[in-house]
Amino acid sequence: MFALCCDIKIGSVSFQSVHDVKITRSIYDLAATAVIQVPVTAVLKHAGEPPTHIETAQAVKAGDPVEIKLGYNGTLNTEFTGYVKRLNYKVPLEIECEDEYYRLRFLNCVFSQKETTLKSCLNTLLTGIELGEVVDLTLKNFVVNNKPGSWVLGYLKKEYGLVAWFGIDGKLNAGKANDVKGETVKYVLRENVINDDELKYQLAADVKLKVKAVCYYKDGTKVEGELGEDGGEVRTLYYYDVKDAAELKTLAQEELKRYSFDGYRGKITTFLLPYALPGMVASIEDKVYNERSGDYFIESVETTFGTGGGRRTVEIGMKA
Repeated sequence: MFALCCDIKIGSVSFQSVHDVKITRSIYDLAATAVIQVPVTAVLKHAGEPPTHIETAQAVKAGDPVEIKLGYNGTLNTEFTGYVKRLNYKVPLEIECEDEYYRLRFLNCVFSQKETTLKSCLNTLLTGIELGEVVDLTLKNFVVNNKPGSWVLGYLKKEYGLVAWFGIDGKLNAGKANDVKGETVKYVLRENVINDDELKYQLAADVKLKVKAVCYYKDGTKVEGELGEDGGEVRTLYYYDVKDAAELKTLAQEELKRYSFDGYRGKITTFLLPYALPGMVASIEDKVYNERSGDYFIESVETTFGTGGGRRTVEIGMKA
């Protein structure tokens, strides 16, 4: 039998039971978020002190570090690390949290360079933030005048089409989708998958897709082009320092094939196990339709935990 368990640390206090937790992470969102619901009055454990009754809102404040571990039978996995963003004085008390992105809100950034790399720029501006996978991108005439780090990251994402997100290790990844390829998670439909109603199998022949390709060059110029069919989904893909327009077209054609595939798209719902995070690879097996089995990149994960049980909703994207 599997018994749910948790260990949630907020500042100097910890919770071994809560009303509800919801964690949302995606490679397409700058911030991972967590919402924790706890009783207004609770028995809290302070480090090195006996348990005491206390008003929860008095023990937690904005900026407190947060660590959420969830699991079964005493075996826990880290699901979230970050900071308290705000308290919502409801019943039960609601605590909103953000991952390392929270710290960017308080970094005042000033920067001016005629030419720099993205990695050098991020290292200079985002003091104290560790970098993971960062694309090799040249920035021309890049100027930031007294803007928060959160604005800088949002601007880079919008202007250069970067996918920017923090991993569970707190490192910032910035580049193209699926630059990070993590561990493989095994799913067997109708066995360790609770619900697959939102998982649809598509044929490449039925996919109408137009790709808009944008390439930035080191001299600050950019080239754009389009491929595919009208009347369907439109995706904008970004490239950096491609040799010429012909090579850009070739790369865009290859990317078009990656999106137009025979395979699954959508979401599956599981228990807390197997453990999954964005950037990992979902290996989906269908024993009824074995030819449909395949590996896919995980793009987002929503994890819920509380009195109603523990669930994980996993969204898959293109084939890995």
